[in-house]
Amino acid sequence: MKTKTVNRTGKSLVKKALVVGAKKAKAIDNNSLKEANEKVRIEKEALKNKDIERVEVKKEIVKEDKKYSLTIDVKDLLTAGCHLGHKVSKTNPKIKEYLYEAREGIQLFDLNKSFSGLEKACNFIYNAKRNGKQIVMLGTKRQAREVVRRVALDAGVPYITDRWVGGTVSNWTEIKKNIKKLNEITTGLETGGKYAQSSKKDLSELNKEKTRLERMIGGLTKLDKLFDIIFVVDSGFEKTAIKEASEKGVKVVSIVDTDSNPEKVDFAITANDDNVKSISIIVEEVGRAMKAAGVK
Repeated sequence: MKTKTVNRTGKSLVKKALVVGAKKAKAIDNNSLKEANEKVRIEKEALKNKDIERVEVKKEIVKEDKKYSLTIDVKDLLTAGCHLGHKVSKTNPKIKEYLYEAREGIQLFDLNKSFSGLEKACNFIYNAKRNGKQIVMLGTKRQAREVVRRVALDAGVPYITDRWVGGTVSNWTEIKKNIKKLNEITTGLETGGKYAQSSKKDLSELNKEKTRLERMIGGLTKLDKLFDIIFVVDSGFEKTAIKEASEKGVKVVSIVDTDSNPEKVDFAITANDDNVKSISIIVEEVGRAMKAAGVK
């Protein structure tokens, strides 16, 4: 009987020792877990502080807005015919607050408001350019192509003057691939290295492809990312481009005639968008604002 008691006691002591050991191990594990969690929390807090510091640095880099003074006045807009709109029957209800009156069935713009709109647009573009924002100029209608291309090249900004390719904004990844392809073909044909051993037939196909891509995206070859702002001649004519840009958060500055809705764009320059002189005086002023920013 005594032996059994000893055995039971021995087993009891062993069991008790095991329980104590397990509790100690558990306590150690809990402490380790707490320490690990605390360490992770401290590291997260440190990373958060670093992110805050990065944001603060970025804010410091942004230049304060400066005022851009237009080089033209209301009389210049009048001389260029910016006040002439479309027929009364084509008037967009949203444009009425920018109109002066109707004469002989033609709507006339209030040029003081047109001038104010141009001033706001140029100041926005001027300060955006100073802060390194990328601007694209768009004008594919016949009256706008020449002046848009000339001003864009002079200001050193990308442009589109042939036609707007659907997906230029909404499917930028594919457009970027085409830009890369065009640059590679152009470089290869000019240097002769990559295509030195190509046949006449292959070279002919490459030149055709180069021509096709140039018509689509020839003015965008210097872009390496999606642009931030698009300047548009005729918001009604380029409504697809404006819709794409607005959906992706790209700011839109546009000339808006009496048949279009100024609320569809971020900065509306209410003026005639069919007359070459009217288009030219506005596009050239926008170009001067970009050049004055001094950033390519």
